[in-house]
Amino acid sequence: MEIARNVLKNAPLKEVIFELHWELDFIPEQKAHTDLGFDEAVLNFKSASQQDFKYFKLIAPSAIPAQFLINRVTHRFFNEKDKHPLFQLGPGVFTVNDNNKNYTWNEFENLILKGTEYLKNSYEKDLIISKLELRYIDAVNCNVLGEKKKIDFVRENFHVNPDPYPFVNGDLIDINFSKRFLIENDSYLNITVATGRDESNNEDLIIWHTYINNKERVTWSDLPQWIKAAHSVCSDTFKKMISNKLYEYFS
Repeated sequence: MEIARNVLKNAPLKEVIFELHWELDFIPEQKAHTDLGFDEAVLNFKSASQQDFKYFKLIAPSAIPAQFLINRVTHRFFNEKDKHPLFQLGPGVFTVNDNNKNYTWNEFENLILKGTEYLKNSYEKDLIISKLELRYIDAVNCNVLGEKKKIDFVRENFHVNPDPYPFVNGDLIDINFSKRFLIENDSYLNITVATGRDESNNEDLIIWHTYINNKERVTWSDLPQWIKAAHSVCSDTFKKMISNKLYEYFS
């Protein structure tokens, strides 16, 4: 069953990120990889997205050559200045970011498709997709269902194993672990669970990341279907991972 996250009144979503990388160009004389045509592509992307994403920010020093910033975001494009949603672009990398304030899956999916179309058309060369990721970052206060110690909260409301090691003579006070699963032989499901602190009130949080990576190469024509499938797995995992009581709180 696919979960419509956008109907959750108290959704724990902090940020959702779609990330795409493409194969780089190799310059034998310099023995280095670079993203040929990147500077021109930025200008083309800015022009193509101007109607909806008119605010632009350079977040890397312009004097640094692109080959020294491979797979790092260097430019941001906003619908509203310094607010989500946004596009991010760098040599070899493109992302779409949103948060709980604005997020609905249909709108986020449309942003991905629109942004990747801008990206493709911004380069003269054909981009070959190398890596894809759809990531959800969620967090919840440990006291939302009543006063609870954080490890007890995890044990009662998450279907993961936060038990201490039997060979350690001490109390378990924090967790931070990840697990990776192969999904239908072409993608990886990754789950990370950790304890943390809410800086605004200094209270305990449980933070978890749920994300899908591609294992096999994905073509541009297959990208829309990959995005849908990745969202379906993340959404289904979200509901199955937490207790009914916690899901009812989010609802």
